[in-house]
Amino acid sequence: MKKKLTALFAAALLSASAGVFATGIGPQLNFDPVAAPRITPPVWGLACSAKFDDIPLYFAGAFNIAPYAYVKSDDTPVVTARLGLQLTADYWFMNPEIIGLWHWFWGLGGAVRTEFSVNGKNFYFSTGPRAVAGMNWVFADGFLELYVQQAIQPELQFAFGEDGSANGVFGVPVYFPSSVGLRFWF
Repeated sequence: MKKKLTALFAAALLSASAGVFATGIGPQLNFDPVAAPRITPPVWGLACSAKFDDIPLYFAGAFNIAPYAYVKSDDTPVVTARLGLQLTADYWFMNPEIIGLWHWFWGLGGAVRTEFSVNGKNFYFSTGPRAVAGMNWVFADGFLELYVQQAIQPELQFAFGEDGSANGVFGVPVYFPSSVGLRFWF
């Protein structure tokens, strides 16, 4: 009987708090061309975007994949792929209405990325600030939010393994990630 009462109390508390704090969660598609230090193929990724009303940040956790090539210290070229996980958090300074359901936003944030090469020879760790701007459309009585955004993201990158030994452990790549996503608000 105590378990049933505890479960009933927890369900009532959860449903009551859902009305107080809105949560937006949904899928996001990422496209990250990198400009420096080397021109490489773009990074593609799938992410889960989240916004919690009681925290003034927009979060995204992404899984990225990209073809990658580097030259070992003995001048042997290596072609592989890089798999990575990235977390971003953005604070929107403005989100004014343009017309009706259409809004635009801009803000600042940060990113942390870890990657490894598929051949198992390299590990990468990157972190850095980001500036983001975009547009969003909130419709279906505030239940759905469609958005597109563009960011600039300079990172401090550390490469460990063959690539780091041959081409330097430290680098400063600059990413220009574009994202499109859909959040469901409940």
